[in-house]
Amino acid sequence: MTTKEKMISVESIMTHLPLETAAQSKSVHDVAMQMNSANKGSVIIVDDKDRPLGIITERDIVRKVVAQGKDASRVTAGEVMSKPLISVDPEVNIYDAALVMTKYRIRRLPAVRDNELLGIVTATDFARHLYENNKKDPMLQAMSRFVLIEHA
Repeated sequence: MTTKEKMISVESIMTHLPLETAAQSKSVHDVAMQMNSANKGSVIIVDDKDRPLGIITERDIVRKVVAQGKDASRVTAGEVMSKPLISVDPEVNIYDAALVMTKYRIRRLPAVRDNELLGIVTATDFARHLYENNKKDPMLQAMSRFVLIEHA
């Protein structure tokens, strides 16, 4: 990673508010319906003061509810959320955020400051950033044209 990339903050590439959030008392079925209607792969679970507590991902629902034969309408978000919530300050550089995501093997990293949810950086955000910053690279353009010609 270049020095320039170490100066880019999570805030500059993250998905900003509003994000999908839900109360820990909400059923996993309702959380799944919320994810489906919003076309999102996760929901941040918050307390009654909107402070982030955990996260539920599609993977959590599959592994902790469906694969165990549990009734999603009887299981609460608080029972299956991944916790404690691993997060970073939005001013952290993207290199350090990527290290945190790699260390904890997560694809979504909420940006939190003073217990307030401000956004989320995802693997997709990193991919978009890399694409945007490299699409003008002459070597990559030449390589992509070669791949397109090869498969034509």
